[in-house]
Amino acid sequence: MLIYIRNMRAKLTPPAGANPLLLILSWLVMGLVFVMAIGLGLLFLLVGWILLLPVMWRRRREIKQFWQFNRAAKQAAQAAQQQRSQSASNAGTHEQQAGRVFEGEYRDTSER
Repeated sequence: MLIYIRNMRAKLTPPAGANPLLLILSWLVMGLVFVMAIGLGLLFLLVGWILLLPVMWRRRREIKQFWQFNRAAKQAAQAAQQQRSQSASNAGTHEQQAGRVFEGEYRDTSER
């Protein structure tokens, strides 16, 4: 790995007789290319967002129905859970009051 780093450093260092103006110009050109690449990337992203707006506008009804269905499903699940918990608590009190025994179970009469 150290040999690879030394070779890269040797390639990146300018030669001894290099023109300093040429070095500055090359750094400026590299920076300009880098800034143009970032600008083009942001431009493509912006164009993609702009082109996505009409597609989302056409599908807004489907998206709205999806969110309404999702909300209704959550509310129905919560209502079912509350109903189950209420019926379980009511069934428990009724069983204790009526002394019911389900099929396959037995009643312990040793305590009475």
